[in-house]
Amino acid sequence: MQDSICPFSATLARETFGCAHAERVIRRGGTEFSCRDQPAHARCAQLFGQLKDAALTAFDVEDDLTQMPHSVLVKVQFGGLLGLQRITLETPSDADRVADIDALVTAAVACFENLQSIPCERLTGDMTGYTLSRRSRR
Repeated sequence: MQDSICPFSATLARETFGCAHAERVIRRGGTEFSCRDQPAHARCAQLFGQLKDAALTAFDVEDDLTQMPHSVLVKVQFGGLLGLQRITLETPSDADRVADIDALVTAAVACFENLQSIPCERLTGDMTGYTLSRRSRR
């Protein structure tokens, strides 16, 4: 099950993002999301890798789990998906929700002919410009 953890889990924890293949998994450390469709998981994992590679230079960080702030990975997930939605479905740049991540990735693959052709470098502004919401004080 660990292999199928959604690479966009941070987005799914919010009610404004969804995916037809996501399944909530409760663990001691908190909630994670597992993907019920292996080909969809592979597409999303590849897309996340491409987004992260494009963002590393823009955020001026290295791909090192001990050095890269978690906030960068969250910005890559949110900003990357919202930017992909903007260029694929021509939604307004102020859109803040993605109803179905799998449907968005499928539409992007159809729009750009394949996963490798998605212009992730065009999404770096969306990723660096994404503003993380502040945690509420308890």
